[in-house]
Amino acid sequence: MDSEAQEKHANIDIVIPFYKNAHLVRPLFDSLERVAGELGNRHTVVAVNDSADDPELEAELSAAFERLSRQASCRLIRNARNLGFVRSVNQALAAARDAGRDAILLNSDTVVFPGAITELRRVAYLDPMTGFVSPRSNNATICSLPCQAIFKSVSPAEAYENFLALSKYLPEYNYVPTAVGFCLYIKAEILVEFGILDESFGQGYNEENDLIMRANRCGYRATLANRAFVYHVGEVSFSTSESAKLALETKNAELLRRRYDEYPAAVRDYFSSATYRAEEMISALLPDCDGRLDLVFDFSSVGPYHNGTSDVGKRLLRGALQHWHRKFNIFVMVSNEARHFHKLDELPRLYFVSPETERTFAVSLRFSQPFEVEHLVRMSRTGVINVFGMLDTIALDCLYLHHSDLATIWGFVCQYANGIIYNSDFVQGQFRRRFRFGPGVRELVSYHSFDLRDYAAPQHTDGTGDYILVIGNKFEHKRIPGTVEALSKAFPRVKLLVLGVSAAEGQNVIAYPSGNLSETSMHDLLRNAKFVVYPSLYEGFGIPVLEGLAHGKPVMARSIPVMRAIREKIAERDNLILYDSTGDLVARLREGFPQWKPVADETGAETYNWSAISLNIGAFVEDLLRDWSVTHRLVPRLEYVSLLQGDSGSDRHQARADRAALRDREAVIRDIYGSLSWRLTAPLRWVGGLFLSMGKGKNDRLH
Repeated sequence: MDSEAQEKHANIDIVIPFYKNAHLVRPLFDSLERVAGELGNRHTVVAVNDSADDPELEAELSAAFERLSRQASCRLIRNARNLGFVRSVNQALAAARDAGRDAILLNSDTVVFPGAITELRRVAYLDPMTGFVSPRSNNATICSLPCQAIFKSVSPAEAYENFLALSKYLPEYNYVPTAVGFCLYIKAEILVEFGILDESFGQGYNEENDLIMRANRCGYRATLANRAFVYHVGEVSFSTSESAKLALETKNAELLRRRYDEYPAAVRDYFSSATYRAEEMISALLPDCDGRLDLVFDFSSVGPYHNGTSDVGKRLLRGALQHWHRKFNIFVMVSNEARHFHKLDELPRLYFVSPETERTFAVSLRFSQPFEVEHLVRMSRTGVINVFGMLDTIALDCLYLHHSDLATIWGFVCQYANGIIYNSDFVQGQFRRRFRFGPGVRELVSYHSFDLRDYAAPQHTDGTGDYILVIGNKFEHKRIPGTVEALSKAFPRVKLLVLGVSAAEGQNVIAYPSGNLSETSMHDLLRNAKFVVYPSLYEGFGIPVLEGLAHGKPVMARSIPVMRAIREKIAERDNLILYDSTGDLVARLREGFPQWKPVADETGAETYNWSAISLNIGAFVEDLLRDWSVTHRLVPRLEYVSLLQGDSGSDRHQARADRAALRDREAVIRDIYGSLSWRLTAPLRWVGGLFLSMGKGKNDRLH
């Protein structure tokens, strides 16, 4: 703080012009009486009565001054005739300038809250090149917090409550292209060097912007004091003016533009900036009337098929509905097709939004890794707090699965996510070895459930079965073809049922592609197996292992870090048999097929189920909401997303509209191509195309 300059201009004139509207006097002066301790004798309230013909206003002002003058310095200027807003204010500003005093312009339709005057003055002197400061408000364009219009007309008490709830996430001040005249702190050096308001602006509008831009051309900045709040009714000061508001605005805006052609672009760019977008978003942190925040599960990548990721997501969703409903309203962002396939409509207290929603939630959680830039954009757009589940690094490590943007996308998560949840210590280590992590990124290792009852296990069978069940999918690291080939050759008379491929060689092999089997079918396959083989070389967790054990089937899995960790944590560890290689698997089976070993004593076994996991993750999310910053987390994330999208400055809103239009066109095209009429008219289109191509030649042929 520039203490020498602050002490030199320690006194402030608080200039309040009044024109009619006598009813505004008492609320404003009542608020000034409540902050009289901040005013003392050094700061002077200067009211200007510009309504000589309004006895009601005069009476209200006289009474208010009598009350306030007992606690603070006051001065009342009475105009003999109506001078208009700018000239009335200039009388007081000129006096402040000549006395070397700072000034605060304050509209008559305001209510000053405690600490505002002190904070405005403090922020003004944090930077010697700050010339102007405005507080936050409910209804003051660039100063409004929350930004949305629906909060403009709330009561002063509710507006202040909203301000307190949101301002704690903001820095103590923001630099902005301009401040707002409803409450504007002006340093004395500005008045001395650049003069008072230009009376060319007549009755008002943009006169303060003219002064701010005049000073800005010499480097002086406008700032917002994010810890100061002044309520503003809005539009009342001019409501009975003889000049039409629209005419004044149009005329004065054009005058301002002619003088400072940089002004419109600077304001437009600010309203398109990551800073302002962040302030728009944080209104989602205001709880509803029941004290709940809105939280969305991002299931936008969940398709109409089963896999481990969607299964985990659904289990966590059920747990959230059970345990988080006192704190959160739970939404799911999902396609209609996936919503119906996974029977999400059957879950209670669950709400749905489209993946194209523009709605903002307090928290957006994605329990599947992002693989496209659009996944990051969607998460960033929909959630103030972003939480990602990172399940493994296989797609980055196997070059055939890798695409050029993947390292950038996952690097973004490690730098800018609020929280990252891993499904094992091994996975956390893999991400830690591959990426740099941003300051403030919170991490949680949350294994999936080790409680076999969570895997919908039926009663155990007697250990017999019809086949060896080999579980995997089409990806190379699952090692399905090599394992099946070795088992088929070693045990040609034993039936092998393979889950995860559409076809496999061997007379004794039956293959099923993964993903489309119902839960009932999957349970049947497990129930009728002799034992389960899970040959994967690389896993983040391995739910099929727990599902096999839950059905009373011994499971033979490759000895990889995650499988060793699971074996240490479950009571049924003797039924999870780890092998080192495909050759070792065959050798062990030649010695005899595994049989289920009853668990004699579960004492000491770790009990960790989906309910406990849900409670743990819920507490993690709530901690994220308590400990984060707009400046250090949200704004950098939004800026980086804009770079990834190729949006910049004033083009950002247009880019957003273009993407929405493209999605709409693609949806229409899909609907057309999928329609019955399109299929029925296909032969006619072909004949017509052939006819036209004969007439126009090869280069003009329709495709």
